[in-house]
Amino acid sequence: MRPLVASLIAALLLSAAHAGPADTLDLAILSDFNGPYGSTTYPAELSGAMRQILRWQPDAVLSAGDLIAGQKASLSNAQVQAMWAAFDRDVQGPLRNAGIPFAFTLGNHDAAHTRDRREAERYWQAHRPALNHADTRRFPFEYSFTLAAPSGKTLFVAVIDAPQADLSDQTLTWLRGQLTSAAAQQAGARLVLGHLPLAGISEGKNRPGEVLNLADAQALARIMQQTETLAYVSGHHAAAFPGRWHGVNTLATGGIGGRDYLGHPGSDRSTVTRLTVDLASSTATFAIVDTSTGKQLNPSDFPARLDGLNGPLIRIDRLE
Repeated sequence: MRPLVASLIAALLLSAAHAGPADTLDLAILSDFNGPYGSTTYPAELSGAMRQILRWQPDAVLSAGDLIAGQKASLSNAQVQAMWAAFDRDVQGPLRNAGIPFAFTLGNHDAAHTRDRREAERYWQAHRPALNHADTRRFPFEYSFTLAAPSGKTLFVAVIDAPQADLSDQTLTWLRGQLTSAAAQQAGARLVLGHLPLAGISEGKNRPGEVLNLADAQALARIMQQTETLAYVSGHHAAAFPGRWHGVNTLATGGIGGRDYLGHPGSDRSTVTRLTVDLASSTATFAIVDTSTGKQLNPSDFPARLDGLNGPLIRIDRLE
């Protein structure tokens, strides 16, 4: 074989070998890690989750909310500000120092009350994450951004204001506009990030007000289907569960100090999720890790089906 031909073949093989990784993004997902109301310290397992994430060195961290322990009217402005300072010390600061951007939606403990929303906005306007923002007109409550893989392909993420069961018409209109935008449609994959899930997942949270209202969940699902959005990523129930709901993928992110799955006593665990998005095929795989052991959970560790409020949710093993 001539040297030039051999070198060309070698170059093509090398390019093919790197085609997959060049088109992928590695994301860590960490949600629902707040302590008791007003707490300026976090559960001990959060430090283990943070160590795991810093070892992974993901392209970004996503969070489905409940970053601090607000949502109590008797807390003072100073107490809420101190909780955001603790968040910056224990979560945002270490990630920022490691060069890992943190993208989030605000949960009920972060933004349920007027005072809490004001203080959340004050903190995040002063500590904007290093993201390629597409729309920040209502940041930090609703915003969108893109993340780029080495190949240049992008992931588009729309963050919605969903710490409560009702989604406003404004939110749904904004979301449709974001997911049909040129930046979203040119992306290799699209995600929606919100706090409340589409359907019930965990014991103690399977009741009205703890999941999106059915009509709003259905409206969100229709927008996702029409725009070929890969998944809705949610929190609040502190039980990790990858599922399919009426034709759309959902990824409940779990939390620190988890809850039992509906009908499965003793199944609570603290988790952090690693999501690998393949932008060439618009699919994703995930590894859900038990923070107490550092071990990845198997599909058999999750219920095959959950029949909670707005259900059912059917377990899936990948997002596609």
